[in-house]
This record gives sequence, C-alpha cells and structure tokens, in this order.
Amino acid sequence: MKLLIKTEFKRNLRSWFLWSSIIIGLTILEITLFPAFKDSISNLIDMMSTFPDSFLELFGLNQGGLDLTTAYGWFGMEGYLFMLLIGGSYAGILGSGILSKEEDDKTIEFLLSKPISRNQVLLGKAIVVLINITLLNVILFGIMSFIFASITDYEFVTTLFICIGPFLLEIMFAAIAMFIGVFMTKSRSVMSTSLGLVMGLYFVEIIATVTNKLDFLKYFSPYEYVNAVSVVKDHSIKPLYLLIMLGVMLISAVGTWFFYNRKDISV
Repeated sequence: MKLLIKTEFKRNLRSWFLWSSIIIGLTILEITLFPAFKDSISNLIDMMSTFPDSFLELFGLNQGGLDLTTAYGWFGMEGYLFMLLIGGSYAGILGSGILSKEEDDKTIEFLLSKPISRNQVLLGKAIVVLINITLLNVILFGIMSFIFASITDYEFVTTLFICIGPFLLEIMFAAIAMFIGVFMTKSRSVMSTSLGLVMGLYFVEIIATVTNKLDFLKYFSPYEYVNAVSVVKDHSIKPLYLLIMLGVMLISAVGTWFFYNRKDISV
C-alpha cells in the first residue's frame, strides 16, 4: 500500500501545486492589501452602513460581526471566503477524481491485478487526499502567520481557526466527492458534479442569509458551519455544526467503503 500512496501522491502533485499556488497567492494578496487600505477603511465602513443588513451579513459585516479596522477582520470579509470556495473546489475535484479516473483512464485493471485489496485501494487513496489537504493548510498557516506578524499584532488562535475552518470544509467535500466517484466513472462528469455541489451549497448559504423565511436552509450549507464571524472573530464552531460535518464525513466514508466493495468494476 505504501507504493500506492507514493504513486498516487506523485500523480496528484501537479494539481496540488496549481491549486495551492492559487489559494496561497490570493491569501497573500488579501492580507497585504490591508496596509494600503487601512487609512480609508472608515470611509468604506460609512458607505457600507447604507447597505441592507442581509447584504452585510453575507460578508460578516452585520452588527456584532467582523471589525474591518483590524487585519484579521479585513481578511475575514473576503479572503476567508476565497479560501472556503477555492479550497472546497479543489477538495471536491481531488476527492471525485481519485477513484473515478482509474476506470476512466482504464488503469483499474492494472491496479486490481496487484496483490492489494479494494479496502487497501480505498484507504491508500483516502490517505493521499488527507495528506494533500493537510499539507495545503499547514503551509497556509505558516505563510499567514508570517505575514500577519509582519503587518499587525499576531494572534495565534485566530490564525489557527482561519485554517481549521477551511480544512474541515475541504475534508467534508472530499469525502462527499469520493462517495460520488464510486457511482460515476467519467472523470469530467464526476468533477462537474462535485464542483456543482460546492458552488450550489454556497448559493444555498446566500439564499438562507438574505431571505428570513428560508433561514432553515443554513443547516444544509456547510459554509454556515464555518462562517467568518464564528471562526475569525469568535474562534468557535458550534457543536451542532461540528457534529453535522463529522456525521456527513462518516456517512460518506462508510457509504464509499460499502458500495465500492460491492461494485461491479468494469475493466
């Protein structure tokens, strides 16, 4: 199984580097923009005070929300959202393709001819997904810590939670995408479905935020579970939301194992 993990890691290294570069680049840009806009933030706050509360809530700027006069509040308004959306998209593509591409590329026959069980294949690929996502967020934490310490008073706990939120979201999306990948063998189809899920759930979050009558939809959007105000400002994730995320991960993992072991794999 060690050879499988090593081979799969190398196979996905180029994609990891590309997505990591995009996320890290945007993160650096968002944080370093704060000193340039620091003096004009008061004008921005005055302008935003005329916007509807539902619009401000989307960016965590409603009453009791993020403080734009701090570097962390500034980053939480927009940069944190980019981390969630782009990181979630990467996790969805990684998780969906890591199983389906074996059948799509016709390499599953070679893989199954080796002295390795389906459970070992699943475990090995799941480990690669976990390594890639963990490595991305560890590097992000290091870079963000350095930049925040350079421009403002460094807050270890806040920086840590800024990385924990996207990490949990990415693991959940990857788990769901792997489950979807069991049933769809065409890489493009399963990737499109996974991306649609990632973006679709964000629109659910928007609808739940701007429409009071549909407020219950927030329980169906993982973006609500790790929203900027809770994570960046309050350093917390509600126990209920954390439980839902862990439950989705567990159900997806068990479902992937159950159906993959019973699947009639075409070679």
